[in-house]
Amino acid sequence: MRLNKSFFSISLFLVMAFVAVSSVGYCRLDGIKPSDCKVLKLTYAEVNPVNSYSGYIARLFKQKVEELSLGTVLIDIKYGGTLGNDNEVLTSMYQSDNPDIIRTSVSYLQEYGADKAAMLSTPYVFANRDHYWKFISSGMYKEFLDEITVKNSKFRGLCFIEEGYRHFFSRKPINSLYDLSGLKIRSAYGNYFEDLIKVFDATSVKVPFTEFNTAIERGIIDGGEQPILNYLSNDLYRRAPYLVLDAHVLAISEIVISDNIWNQMTEEQQRVIVRAADYIQRVNKVTIRGVEEKTLKTLKEKGVVVSEVEDMSPWKEKCSELVFKITKAYSELYNKIQDLK
Repeated sequence: MRLNKSFFSISLFLVMAFVAVSSVGYCRLDGIKPSDCKVLKLTYAEVNPVNSYSGYIARLFKQKVEELSLGTVLIDIKYGGTLGNDNEVLTSMYQSDNPDIIRTSVSYLQEYGADKAAMLSTPYVFANRDHYWKFISSGMYKEFLDEITVKNSKFRGLCFIEEGYRHFFSRKPINSLYDLSGLKIRSAYGNYFEDLIKVFDATSVKVPFTEFNTAIERGIIDGGEQPILNYLSNDLYRRAPYLVLDAHVLAISEIVISDNIWNQMTEEQQRVIVRAADYIQRVNKVTIRGVEEKTLKTLKEKGVVVSEVEDMSPWKEKCSELVFKITKAYSELYNKIQDLK
């Protein structure tokens, strides 16, 4: 996503300071001999490109970790799906503890025990963005975040990142929910998204995120559904320039770390990771709205045909049975979220 460079600019002074600070300094603060100090080098997987909002979040996390750890924890970010799509990376993390960190959609984590977190991808679970941030500020989110750790999945949840609402887009015009009928739509990982697409009488097609553009180009799919940030940064709009703002799901991703690397850290290094995750979650809150607004303006300037949805009622009604199916096992938690409106 080609966002304003000044928005994402990093203080040169801080960058140089991070590089200059040695692990020896950190060890002295803790009263440990320099020879006993171990510098950890972590790999962070990000499926989106470096110039995306997710790329910005990754860089901010790296900065904060390296700053707070005084150079004893270093992070190498792999952008653009160079380590594979989310499912491939999670499988690798689970089986061989490599890489160390990933930012991934909560739907991908359901296979590893994060059923409550996956429930956050329920259609229209959050009435609006303010509703979501009430959920975060209430502290209720911690139960969802900690679930993957409690179930001993070999992963540990660090924070949630909100990426804006997901909308449908296609290479064919979409002016209403009825225009989705018969379209071949790329499904994100997880049955929730596959079922969601079928609700609108479209055909669900599983395609890895890294093959999204190729699948549209070859006619394997007509389009998909993504937050508009990803729609722009991954150039999906070039091949599927019709966008309908149906806001069916608030895109929530989770940053998770491998328990293997977590257990190699000192308690102080673990606190650094937690503090950095908390920091970027707070930055996410104050930046996402403005970035999304600029992105939508940019898409329109690039010729994307944007259809507004004045009445969400028919869309929500279409999803009512699916919502019940997803939330029935956690109805009490779901109702608590609704009470925060």
